[in-house]
Amino acid sequence: MAVLQGQVILNTRPAHQQAELSALLEQAGARVLSFPVIEIRPATKPPEAMDPSAYHILLFVSRNAVDGAFNLLDRAGLAAVARFGVIGTATGAALIEQIGDPGDRLISSEPFNSEALLAADALQQVAGKRVLILRGQEGRNLLGDELVARGARVDYLEVYRRVLPARDPAAFDQLVEAAFPTLVILTSNEGMTNLFQLVDAAAAERLRQIPWLLISERMRESALKLGHNAPIIIARSASDSGIQQTVCAWAEQQ
Repeated sequence: MAVLQGQVILNTRPAHQQAELSALLEQAGARVLSFPVIEIRPATKPPEAMDPSAYHILLFVSRNAVDGAFNLLDRAGLAAVARFGVIGTATGAALIEQIGDPGDRLISSEPFNSEALLAADALQQVAGKRVLILRGQEGRNLLGDELVARGARVDYLEVYRRVLPARDPAAFDQLVEAAFPTLVILTSNEGMTNLFQLVDAAAAERLRQIPWLLISERMRESALKLGHNAPIIIARSASDSGIQQTVCAWAEQQ
């Protein structure tokens, strides 16, 4: 019997990033309900003077940042940068799709978060270096603040925007009419907040009473502030395979 047989899992990733995770969960026997809580939109065009090749290091916070950067900026200028930093395996894979294997020009880390990336050897001696952080709007400033403290000259560039999907709360009720989720997958604090703006009060209360899978301990506190009152599972990594493996391990213990 498939380990996730009988589980109904709500996949809240952005629509264009759901397919692989849903397929992995379905292969393990789960029924997956698609309910994107964040929509990704392109950022406005940056100033013409923006030249990525003027920077020593580019840091991409997500695969959306890679896609957005290569849509907005000069591709040759991006590819010419000396070093690239990425958070997450999917971000690294997206970069490789754009420029090929960067070899030792790539700075990555595990676990896949800002704190781990800052611990990388290549980001220790950055005094006087120009660093460009590519991200969505209002991202965390931890990377930039710490690199400035180490002497780097840091700029930020918004290359995509995260927005609340336009959806009536009745859409969720229709989605779960046949079977309410037994687990919700949430991959950002913003996504958690958006979820409760996309459902009615009765559905929100039911969602607070079922397990949530989150991708970091940092998200746990936000979940509790939103009134979540059921088990919280932290994924071993934010990758699709890491999430699927964690869900399967959780199900086996039930």
